[in-house]
Amino acid sequence: MSRSLTHTLRLSLALSCALVLGGCETLEKINPFGEKETPLAGDRRPVFPEGVPGVSYSAPVTQPSNANIAVPAGGVPAASTAPSGSRN
Repeated sequence: MSRSLTHTLRLSLALSCALVLGGCETLEKINPFGEKETPLAGDRRPVFPEGVPGVSYSAPVTQPSNANIAVPAGGVPAASTAPSGSRN
């Protein structure tokens, strides 16, 4: 292999390992500059214990209102009568 290709492969391997390890949760403990987050005091209660008002989870999903577009009776709108390849 050429030297530049080897250098590029090593650099891409190092960058990919850094990205993978950067998303790792265990590295947050190693960060000396990160402050420890303490949870707020108080009771933890669900906001909507009986479910979200106005939402029926057993009903099918409704179609959005903008999905009903009126289509003209003729179907596809008429294009110009000139062939597509000709220019006037």
